[in-house]
Amino acid sequence: MEEVAIKVNRGGLVISLDFELNWGVHDVFKYGQYNKNLYGVREALPEILELFEQYGIHATWATVGLLFAETKAEMAHYLRGIPVKYKNMRYAAHTQLIKVGENEQEDLLHFGNSLIEKIKRTPHQEIGSHTFSHFYCLEAGQTEANFRADLHATAMICEEYIAPMKSIVFPRNQVNEAYFTACQEVGFVCYRGNEKHPLYDPRKFTKKGRLLGAKKWLDSYVNVTGNHLVTLAEMQKDSFINIRSSAFLRPYCSPLRFFEGFKIKRIKEGMHAAATSEAFYHLWWHPHNFGKNIEKNLAMLEEILQYYQELRHQYNFQSYTMHEVAELCQNLSRINGQ
Repeated sequence: MEEVAIKVNRGGLVISLDFELNWGVHDVFKYGQYNKNLYGVREALPEILELFEQYGIHATWATVGLLFAETKAEMAHYLRGIPVKYKNMRYAAHTQLIKVGENEQEDLLHFGNSLIEKIKRTPHQEIGSHTFSHFYCLEAGQTEANFRADLHATAMICEEYIAPMKSIVFPRNQVNEAYFTACQEVGFVCYRGNEKHPLYDPRKFTKKGRLLGAKKWLDSYVNVTGNHLVTLAEMQKDSFINIRSSAFLRPYCSPLRFFEGFKIKRIKEGMHAAATSEAFYHLWWHPHNFGKNIEKNLAMLEEILQYYQELRHQYNFQSYTMHEVAELCQNLSRINGQ
């Protein structure tokens, strides 16, 4: 009887990565301040893909649409069609064009076509959306019309290059429920929601403070807010499927190196809880988080993936992209006649 229970287990590990290069951090760091991490993506991303292939990992790469562009002129063409006017215009991607080179050979910080090709060539990888311009859905000044224009730009630049995107991750995790209809109209079926706890509620970027950040750091090392698992039954409730985040995989931090074991233990405990309760554990990070201390970050990731394999053998704990989980929900709904 126990072996039968193991075979029907529907639990799984979901991994998503927010792939953005400098488009995701230009408004956080002074120009050049974060370059070591950004240049390091060129080494870290292929290594991550190798580990994913080695351990049979399915993953979603939520990609900023600007990274598909082959030239600066192409970027400018699409950005002209997104008339977003944030109250704080430093958030706007088009303000960075003056710093952008002509193509990927000239500028490794703003172009990512060759890296997208590597993702495409790796089995079981999904390319999803992180919006076209790293669009902030809660910041003052932007509108739903602006957001729709951004979605349209993504669809256009990806046309005939990849299959239509089905998963979206909102930049800065600024989930805006008012924009769900727009997402579904262009074909998205699922998104990555935030952990179900007030600490992780969607917020304007300007509202985030140091105390909030410190609490989130603590929660990465000590189980303060729970494991944040999600089940198929929960996800079936909404037509736009929320594949909630369970944890952010924080990169290796030298000042906190003696606490690295606690961070890994916290993640493993969440994965084990998911495997034994037919639930999903959703882990996410940015490739640029691994752009520094690359060897240590890859070793950390491999330890997690090795543990995933243990759970797979013991509990039939599977690996899924976001869209694959959404398909499970949709299939189950059809079976149940919903």
